[in-house]
Amino acid sequence: MAGIAGAAGVGVGIVGRAKELAALKSFLDAAVAGTAGTLVVSGDAGVGKTALVQHACLAAGSTPWIFAGAALPLSTMTVPFLALRTAFRNAPRIPGVTHPTSTFFGHAYPDVPVIINDWLNELCLNRPVVLVIDDLHWADLSTLDVLMYLIAGPAGRRLALIATLRSGEPGEGNRLRSWLADIRRLPRVDWMALGPLDRIDTGAQLANLKGVPPHQSLVEEVFTHTAGNAYLNRLVTASVSPDARQLPRQLPADLKSAVLRSWLTLSPEAQQLTQVMAVGGSPISAQRLSTLLPAVYPNMKQATEPLPLLHECQVAGILDGDPDATLWWFHHPMIAEALVQDLDGDDRSRWHSAFARDYEERMEAAPTADFQQLAAIADHHHAAGHAEDAFHWALRASSAAGKVGGSAEMLRLLRRALKLHRSVPDAHESLEELWSQLRAAAEETGSMEDELEAIEALLVGLDGASRPLDESELLVRRMILRFSTGKAFLNVNDAGQAVKLAAVEPASWQHALALAELAHAGLWHDDPVAAACSRQALTVAAATGNPRALSYALTVNAMAAVFEDRAAEGIVFARRGLAAAVHARDFWAFVHATMWLANATDCWASLAFAELMRAGRQQLDDLGAPHTYLAKLAANEAGSFLAVGRWRECALALRLALGTDPGVMADVDTRLVAARLAAWQGRQAEAEAHLGRAEELFAISEAFLNLSFDAVRAEVHLAAGNPEAAYAAAWHGACTEGAPPTMCEWLVPWAARSLADLIRLAQDAGNPTVDLQARLQDLVARFPEVFSDGGFNSPLYKEQVAAFNALYAAEVGRAKAEPNNAGAWTATADAFHEVSFLWEESYSCWRAAESLLLHGHSHQARAATMLRRGLQLAEELQALPLQSQLQELAARARINTSDPEAAAKNGFAELPGLTPREREILGYVVAGRSYDDIARALVISEKTVSTHISNMLRKTGAANRLDLARMTNNRANVRGDVVSGG
Repeated sequence: MAGIAGAAGVGVGIVGRAKELAALKSFLDAAVAGTAGTLVVSGDAGVGKTALVQHACLAAGSTPWIFAGAALPLSTMTVPFLALRTAFRNAPRIPGVTHPTSTFFGHAYPDVPVIINDWLNELCLNRPVVLVIDDLHWADLSTLDVLMYLIAGPAGRRLALIATLRSGEPGEGNRLRSWLADIRRLPRVDWMALGPLDRIDTGAQLANLKGVPPHQSLVEEVFTHTAGNAYLNRLVTASVSPDARQLPRQLPADLKSAVLRSWLTLSPEAQQLTQVMAVGGSPISAQRLSTLLPAVYPNMKQATEPLPLLHECQVAGILDGDPDATLWWFHHPMIAEALVQDLDGDDRSRWHSAFARDYEERMEAAPTADFQQLAAIADHHHAAGHAEDAFHWALRASSAAGKVGGSAEMLRLLRRALKLHRSVPDAHESLEELWSQLRAAAEETGSMEDELEAIEALLVGLDGASRPLDESELLVRRMILRFSTGKAFLNVNDAGQAVKLAAVEPASWQHALALAELAHAGLWHDDPVAAACSRQALTVAAATGNPRALSYALTVNAMAAVFEDRAAEGIVFARRGLAAAVHARDFWAFVHATMWLANATDCWASLAFAELMRAGRQQLDDLGAPHTYLAKLAANEAGSFLAVGRWRECALALRLALGTDPGVMADVDTRLVAARLAAWQGRQAEAEAHLGRAEELFAISEAFLNLSFDAVRAEVHLAAGNPEAAYAAAWHGACTEGAPPTMCEWLVPWAARSLADLIRLAQDAGNPTVDLQARLQDLVARFPEVFSDGGFNSPLYKEQVAAFNALYAAEVGRAKAEPNNAGAWTATADAFHEVSFLWEESYSCWRAAESLLLHGHSHQARAATMLRRGLQLAEELQALPLQSQLQELAARARINTSDPEAAAKNGFAELPGLTPREREILGYVVAGRSYDDIARALVISEKTVSTHISNMLRKTGAANRLDLARMTNNRANVRGDVVSGG
């Protein structure tokens, strides 16, 4: 296997699994052919996941580079990017491209996912790449971040990601749980559930292990006790002779017993060595073991050479060495787990102490402190029960963690320090100081959930009477974080309490901040005094000179200006708010100001809005902001690009948002946009998965007026062919009290469209439509026009609202089967064209053509024009459902959807002896136009058309008009041109 690392045991034969191996082969073949993908192989511990993947990779031959790394069950410590370090240790270097190992060793880079992604991009240009991560359930969070970024990468590269995962859903609070939930909704991610072997395959495995067919009584007994678990099968029969008819009496009762049974065959010295390694928790060198063993086992001779013991363990299948035989670790991590669990508590504590001392000595000899050493010391002291040492080293390690890109590890260690604080009575740091450190670390890394927890704890321990300004600031931040994590919409009461607390010092920056956020919440809730409050906030903030308070005050004044249709003033306020946010390095304030700068510039569904989101995201990136904030702007960027039909830019922005954990608010925004794109392009399962994930994250979605849940639900249901559910979603959104939500303009038209679909379905089935018509009348009576946002209405937005009103009227006309509705649909398509709403324009073209053809209209030429227009748009948008509808309609009407003028240029001139006028008429013939259509289009008589066609039949030898069109298409196809038609 070319380039494989960390995959010892590759080549060991496996039995059965023909179906799974075939699926793996197809997956790898797709990657070799240029389609990136991810496959998660899940199953019970020991079921054979690793062996299956290794066998499939071996069968792939030398065509792909295969890099394999394994996560380890480091229950007492975390090493960032551990599995990736192993996988890429011997990876090739590419001139001019940063090698991934340089991000792990030596200098640290905050953008490790991007560096690895760029390196893989270059590698994939020359050769397919397969990256295998074994035991994903033990992966550190830094590795998961990199994998998420790679999984969300482009589809067109030759990269296959395979991960093995132990069955069993991670518990609540486990970060892997949300990570798995996220990748389940990403495209090109497949899952393979690996079950146990059956009796037949268990017998085949035993035959493979022993070299001879086993007795069936042994097979039956093994299967009874192991339930077909491949790993247990191997362990329980390790010491059984090939001709045995049954297992020994002392059977292992569980996995730990089976592991220890094999382990007991080792010499006492080898057993001691493996116990030490298990407590150490990470791959270790023979040289280091030679130092540690005497410290752990005082009776062991100083001269004991560990290398022979390591080889003994390797022969027994307990340990594996890396390709250079410099680091050793267990063949299966469960062996280490079992050994640690079987140790006496005093032994564990003593050995962890020895490891802590060894790390401390090594660190003293090193020129600089290494985060991994610091974290190991903290973890070993913690496991040894040294509360005070564990506390102090955890704080020191957490400080170093952020410097090497280990933000998750920094938060983990701070959390431990908080738990240990009560056991360290003389600690210099107070609980408040530790929670403040956790809050600062979480804010710096964009971990809003962690920051919110820290703030809640700080509020509990804070005496508001003596420190009202601090409590006020915490209340404001809590309101923002609850909003950003989907727990509660902006709360006027919380902001009001913050204002009251800070009012003890009315000239303070905390008072200005609280006033600004009271105005912010009030504007969303139509509070009549909110605008005045925003002006007061700005006065106080300007006097304090505090850039953070000033940013919030300026931005809420921009918001108030937009609400009052003073867009020019809003732009000035928002730009000043942006500058103040940069000065304060408050990234939430930056996003807030960027949003209202865009809102004051134009409506969200515009190219100008998308460009401002992209510019803001790029500036945030330059400022080194956490991904959470970049993702929020990327999600908004994606939504704007999608609205105006720029779906490729939309897809790129979605990838940027989902490449790493985007945080709750950005995740929801991103999922809703991704659901719309997938629904329009015909990926229904993906659309429903994205929408489902958004609904999981925001259980109280109707409270969040800045989101578009109901409109997106309606679109997804319409795409699924479920108009009843679509109507319910649209009606719910239209009837919800309060300010109109995002995408409110779509709600009433989608409700009318749903009713029109339901009425047609009822008519086709011969069912009455009285109730549906009554619902339609109720809709029109209650909502004579579509919803529109209040405040600033740019000229573009007014045109958009007019287009949606045209769509609403056309859908009502379709529901009522109005005979002259084609004109309404054509006007609707034109209106959407003017505002660059290409999806809606293409849909309207379909309905216009349908109305022309299905309601007694004889204007086939006009219908053909609308079909071609809609189809051209649908093809560009890759809107497969619309393409299908348009093509099906064209086929039923026998309309060729090729452009007559283009067709004439692409091959008609090659027919011999035709005049220019004849070639012009030929284009219309191929397009399926009638004599009357051609005559009116060219302003000539039908008789003249007939004469020209007769001349063309004579010159070409064609039997009739159909034969003439066939000959023309054949000539065009010979030249390589495509003339599509029905």
